Amino acid sequence: MDERGEIESLLLGRRIDALVSASPFVLVAAVFSIAFLFVTFGNDVPPGLLAGWALSALLILAVRVAVMRRVAQAESDPLRSRRGFRLIQALIGASSLTWGFGIPMFAYYGSGLDFVVLTLVATSMFVGVLLMNRAIPSAALFHTGALAVALIVAAWLIARWDSWPAVALILVYAAVLVRSVLAHDRAFVAAVTTELERAESEATVRMLLNEYEVQASDWLWTVGPRGNLREVSERLAQAFGRTAEELEGKPFVDQLSAGDRRDRLGQALVQRQAFRDMLVKLELDGEIRFWRLSARPRIDGRITGVARDVTDTQIIEERVSYMAHFDSLTGLANRYMFNERLRDALGKHEGDSTRVALFYLDLDDFKGINDTQGHMFGDRLLREVGARLEQDVCNDDLVARLGGDEFAVIIVTNSGDGMLIERAHRFLTILREPFEIDGQTVISTASVGVARCGEEPCEADELMRRADLALHAAKAKGRDHVALFDQRLDSEMQERRRIEHELRDAIKRDELRVHYQPLIDLDNGATVAYEALVRWEHPQRGMLPPLQFLTVAENTGLIIPLGDWVIRRALNEMAKWEGDFRISINLSPTQIRSAHLLDSITDALSESGMDPRRVEFEITEHVILEHNDVALATLTRLREMGMSIALDDFGTGYSSLSYLRRFPFDRIKIDRDFVKDLGESASARAIVSAITRLADAMGIPTTAEGVELPEQLDLLRKLGCNEAQGYLILEPVAASRLGDPQDEASRVPDLGGSVLDYRKARRAALARRRKRTA
Repeated sequence: MDERGEIESLLLGRRIDALVSASPFVLVAAVFSIAFLFVTFGNDVPPGLLAGWALSALLILAVRVAVMRRVAQAESDPLRSRRGFRLIQALIGASSLTWGFGIPMFAYYGSGLDFVVLTLVATSMFVGVLLMNRAIPSAALFHTGALAVALIVAAWLIARWDSWPAVALILVYAAVLVRSVLAHDRAFVAAVTTELERAESEATVRMLLNEYEVQASDWLWTVGPRGNLREVSERLAQAFGRTAEELEGKPFVDQLSAGDRRDRLGQALVQRQAFRDMLVKLELDGEIRFWRLSARPRIDGRITGVARDVTDTQIIEERVSYMAHFDSLTGLANRYMFNERLRDALGKHEGDSTRVALFYLDLDDFKGINDTQGHMFGDRLLREVGARLEQDVCNDDLVARLGGDEFAVIIVTNSGDGMLIERAHRFLTILREPFEIDGQTVISTASVGVARCGEEPCEADELMRRADLALHAAKAKGRDHVALFDQRLDSEMQERRRIEHELRDAIKRDELRVHYQPLIDLDNGATVAYEALVRWEHPQRGMLPPLQFLTVAENTGLIIPLGDWVIRRALNEMAKWEGDFRISINLSPTQIRSAHLLDSITDALSESGMDPRRVEFEITEHVILEHNDVALATLTRLREMGMSIALDDFGTGYSSLSYLRRFPFDRIKIDRDFVKDLGESASARAIVSAITRLADAMGIPTTAEGVELPEQLDLLRKLGCNEAQGYLILEPVAASRLGDPQDEASRVPDLGGSVLDYRKARRAALARRRKRTA
């Protein structure tokens, strides 16, 4: 059947349906109208004529009802339906003619109030065409025309020429009815056409969906108004591992694993909400699977959707999510998750942010453990540290690894600062316990910084800044210490920032100065060397010693340009002096780490013309401790260039002796802590004697720092020390105060009387010795 035939067949069926649905109302209205007219005009119209009309009208109605029943029963037979429909049209036409004859008849015989009844019934039958015959436009138009003619004739019979207003009104009503019938029929045809197109679209979609379900990896599912599975396909049943019969009518959500995801799906089904890519979890054959569901509600009350297995993708996403929030080495929260939890905690307790306490923990000398035991061993240690910390906190607290050997703990508590300090010491205690790793026992300590917000709320970044300041304060105290943030730390940090900013400008504005402190030979009292010491001539605060700015320079990297400047200035100034003295310059750990240190020194030597053999660089053992291989390589290269290397502050570290074996130092400088108590402390004398004997055995000369008393000079000489340096001899001064660069005899005019006396005494003693040997 072509498209036009399908439309006509569907139209016929819908017209028959409309007639059948309207027939009860038509039957009741027609019977009552006939009965009402029969009673009203029973005394006016001749009995035979009235009875004939009434019987004819009722007979037509009866036949019409019988035919409609037969047509409704034979609707599946197109041929019988068309014949029945044509017969119904003929019966409607006969009924219209019956009324077209009856209305003028009653008008001819009636009188008085009879006309009122006739008018009501005739008008009802006239206008009732919109209800009774609207599904058959040809019958409706014929009915309208027949009754319009009948009404006009009746009006003429009643009022003759005075009936023209009524005639005009009848014509207007007839025209309106005709227009309404035609408009209704057009809408009726359009609705049927749309219905046919929708049915065709649904059939096409159903065909495509069936083909899609057969070929695609997804499954179609449908649930009824109560969320029970309907129209279960074989592929969906296979996905569930059951038969379609077993699943049909079962609640969809009962097939899924319990949890928030299933509850959200159930709520969406109850509320008939459309949703897309909703993730659900289910267990199939003992294996956890993940599906994503999408669905839309249908007009018939059901909900149809698509299910897709995304287990592999979900596992990958969960793994990625885990890696984004947790540290892969320790399994603790990482920095990202730590930041989120800290902000959440502060937001939750915004009205009382002092309840949120933050602990920063940093392992002491972890780099040394890593370097000596290897990175695998260090990783095991970090895992053990993380496990101990996590076991020592409550479930609501958070332990995170921020990177390297730095950990953080977030605790929400009402405790005061004293309890926080106690808690921090508890962390130190558990970390102080020996670790058993790969059959080795390791003892590790840590430094802990503690911070919380003050009375005023603070942001997460501010709290982290405070904890970081507290951690640095704890590390400044030494190993295994705790520090609690207070405003003093903040003030000190602000001061360091101010110094950093001003120091950058000081280097550019040439506010730095080099002062020199002489070193004397304890055997003859002669000046044998000068140590170059930097000073800062601050425009507001005057001459600043290095302790007030060198630490900031070291921590900020400014020590690199500052150190380069000191090397160039010292070599340029000392190169102008006559004599065979040394110039001693300090090198910091950051300078040793600098890749261009050797180039900078080479350029300074070339620019000044200074003999490299007169240049000595002083380092502390921390230089080698922090940057072992790099430092040793740099120091070796400096010695190869002809310069000497001195080990400064000897004896203050725990590994000084080991470094004497690992690197051939040219000089040892004994720390001032051993010199200051030399006269009163036998132990101090014993330590200095041990150092000088060790150095002498290794062929390394020694220099004592911090000499401030005259008697210390003789003691140091007798204990075997070669040189001395200190404020007794001369404080560090500018090069201009050291006398004439070209006159060695006039140099160091400001030496104290005790030093000059010592020099004279030593020269006299040497002279006497020479006479005895002569």
